[in-house]
Amino acid sequence: MWRSSGQELREIQGCDDVDLAVTPATNTLAIRRLNLQVGSSESIIAAWVKFPELTVQPLSQRYTRLGKDTYRYASNTGFSAEIVVDDLGLVTAYPGGWERIAAL
Repeated sequence: MWRSSGQELREIQGCDDVDLAVTPATNTLAIRRLNLQVGSSESIIAAWVKFPELTVQPLSQRYTRLGKDTYRYASNTGFSAEIVVDDLGLVTAYPGGWERIAAL
């Protein structure tokens, strides 16, 4: 059950994933949970937390595994991107937003 300020957030009930609008780590959570085979895709509904407003709403998303380390992410907002991940599913490149510059 999702709650905010003690109030139940019914509109995001049933969301298995959370999308924090400020970090590509969000995509890692869904990518690892879905564990898609190359060529497969799946739609999800995430609880989308927008910053700095801290509003929460459901967001339909689709992940498609294009290759060993590449996924296409698309949301019902019209946004889409090809995301590159490492062997652990951690996002290493998110065009227009993030790029890992070093690995341990």
